[in-house]
Amino acid sequence: MKIPADVEQSDKLAWNLTARQLVQLGLAGIALWALWQASRPVLPPLVFAIGALPVAAVSIAVVLGRRDGIGMDRWLGHWLRHRRAPLHLLPAPLVHPADGLAELPLPVTGLDADGALTLSDGCAVLSRTETVNFALRTPGEQRALVAALGRWLNALTGPVQILVRTRRLDLAPMIAALRESAPTLPHPLLEDAAGEHADFLGHLSEGRDLLARDVLLVHREDSADPAARQRVLRRAADSGSLLVAAEVGTRVLDAHQAWSALSAACDGDAPMHPRPAVPSKPVTLEGER
Repeated sequence: MKIPADVEQSDKLAWNLTARQLVQLGLAGIALWALWQASRPVLPPLVFAIGALPVAAVSIAVVLGRRDGIGMDRWLGHWLRHRRAPLHLLPAPLVHPADGLAELPLPVTGLDADGALTLSDGCAVLSRTETVNFALRTPGEQRALVAALGRWLNALTGPVQILVRTRRLDLAPMIAALRESAPTLPHPLLEDAAGEHADFLGHLSEGRDLLARDVLLVHREDSADPAARQRVLRRAADSGSLLVAAEVGTRVLDAHQAWSALSAACDGDAPMHPRPAVPSKPVTLEGER
């Protein structure tokens, strides 16, 4: 089967519009025509045109506009479902009075040193993945990537969730690291280049709301037997080996990285800590034994 070069877009039927867009514009046109027929006895054409113009403009903007990579109509539908859905508040981590261990919000009940999450009905492992620019590849390269992804999907033996999360990007740590390391570079021109790049990043962060996208694979085992943890870790490692053929690098998150991902999911506005303290593990100085 031949895969088209641009598989990320729907087929265009007429006037560079998809079937969904043509149907939506047709329904909007029929609605305006019905309103015109109903209002003709009481409204002059100019008055109706003035009132119908904003409606037509909004309809065209919703049908043809895009936001966050999806059509504006779909985006508005997701927003409406989110607003109407019940909101659940997660409790903050509490200190257990008996053993002093921090309790995670349900359904996560524990976190092991290897990054495996203990759930109320099983266990799970988080893996951070890289992304591939599919649209810029040649048709042959796209077929190879799709085939590699298909082999990974066919090899799955348990449930896997693909989580895509957009968060605010904080460039302050990178800028501080550049300014700190610039004087140690072996040549003055390199030091000047590092300083100029730090200035550029500072100007970029001041003028724009920068976003970063995280892609996580969540392998899960719906079993509480002792071997479930090893099975889910092995499945995460197998996924990493298979996705290399699709040029997608994966890395299983350790306890600190998994705890950082969970904290960011509970508080999307807070910056991600690179290595936060995890529950039930004492905090020690670096290098201390």
